[in-house]
Amino acid sequence: MELIVILSMRRVTILWLLFFTLSSLSAASQDRPITFSGEASEGQTFRRSIGNGLDFVLMPVSMGGGITGWTIEVSPQGKPSDPECNDFVWVVTPPYRFQNSRYLDTEYGITAQEAVRRSPREFSYVMSCADFMMERQRVDRVLWPYTYSKQEVDDALAKLGSSPLGKGRLWIEDFKITPGHRSGTAEDFGAIHWIKFKVEIKFPTGPLQHPRP
Repeated sequence: MELIVILSMRRVTILWLLFFTLSSLSAASQDRPITFSGEASEGQTFRRSIGNGLDFVLMPVSMGGGITGWTIEVSPQGKPSDPECNDFVWVVTPPYRFQNSRYLDTEYGITAQEAVRRSPREFSYVMSCADFMMERQRVDRVLWPYTYSKQEVDDALAKLGSSPLGKGRLWIEDFKITPGHRSGTAEDFGAIHWIKFKVEIKFPTGPLQHPRP
C-alpha cells in the first residue's frame, strides 16, 4: 500500500514538473520575437503566417492615381465573422489621420525615395476580432466625438489601445524605385517597384486578458 502511495506521489510530481517545464518553454517562446525576411513586387500581395491564427500581410495600394506601395497589416487567417475585421493593425497604430508607419507607399505627398528610407517601421496589432471591434469603437469615439457624450469620449480616450497588443517592426533592406521629384507646383512622387525587407513580430506575454468595454 505504501509503495502504491509513493508511486502515485512520484507520478504527480513528475506530471507537475512536466507541466511547469512546458509552461516555462511556452512563456519563453512568447518572449522570443519571430523574425523573417521577404520580398514584394509592385502590385503583389505578400502574406506569411506568424502563428496564433494570424498572417502578416503587405497589401498593395489600390487607389490609383499613380500611388504605389503597400499597407502593413496583420490579418486573421480564414474568413472573419465580420468582413471589416480584416486588419488588426490600424486600430492601434496612430496617428489615425494622414500618413503613419503602416503606409509603405507614395500617399500623402511622400516620394518613393522617402517611403523606402523610412526604416524601421513600427506598428502594433490586436490579437482577436473582439478586441478589434472594441478598439475600433474607441477610435470612432475619439475621431468623431460630436456623436457621443463627453463621458463616452473621455472613457474611449483613456482606454484606447488597452487591449493585449502585439508589436512589429519592418526594415527595408533593398529596393528598386523610380525616384520622385518636386519642382515648383508640379509633383511626381515616383514609384516603388520592389522591396526586400525583414520583419520582427512580438506577441503579448502572459495570458490574454480582454479589457472590459
